[in-house]
Amino acid sequence: MENGTTMKNEDEIEISLEEIFTILIKRLWIIVLCFVLCTAGTFIVNNYLIDEEYTASLSMYAAPNSQDADVMASLNELNYAQKVVNTYIEILKTDDFNEAVAKASDLGYSYEDLAKMVEINAVNNTEIFEVKVTTKDPEDSFVLANTIAWLAPQKIIKVKNADAVNVVDSVRMPAEPSAPNVIKNTAIGSLSGLILGVIIAFLLEMMDKRVKDEDDLMKHFDGPILGSIPEFEE
Repeated sequence: MENGTTMKNEDEIEISLEEIFTILIKRLWIIVLCFVLCTAGTFIVNNYLIDEEYTASLSMYAAPNSQDADVMASLNELNYAQKVVNTYIEILKTDDFNEAVAKASDLGYSYEDLAKMVEINAVNNTEIFEVKVTTKDPEDSFVLANTIAWLAPQKIIKVKNADAVNVVDSVRMPAEPSAPNVIKNTAIGSLSGLILGVIIAFLLEMMDKRVKDEDDLMKHFDGPILGSIPEFEE
């Protein structure tokens, strides 16, 4: 710049806590607007536009085949439990088993539908595994879970020759939807709106290149201030 005045390198410009606070207060309306819109939008979408889902679950225990004594002797108890349970889970994930459940339940679902609705996981590295069935109807979830509880022992014993397969925790009718979690999702939406508002506030401030007063001029340029125009009251 002329007269020996040069513009400071932008990388050298520091923002103090006071300036941050000033920017936030100045653009507070943007932050509040983003917060309100994201909160309201998330609540409306989760409460009125997303279909509720209901989950029915059961836990099962499958005793290993006593004929596997040699295998049990070669593996420690924990590894054997993991091996056996993983085998049972894979058996219950087959298209053949899902098709049997679909036909027995007679609810109009296909085996492809069941593959998406049913979740099976081992419980804490034990010989117990949990089955969760999630649909948009609580009665459908309940019926499908009960059907699995009835057919799973037959399928496992037939394929793996397990000594016994028992239900540890029986199926209960879902009393409340498992998803969406309106409170949790709305809280996430509120936090996202708050962060978005702060980001927009700082972006607008960075894009505003206007010089507003002497302090702003000295912050961006090196060199003396030769004079200023005073404000006159009318």
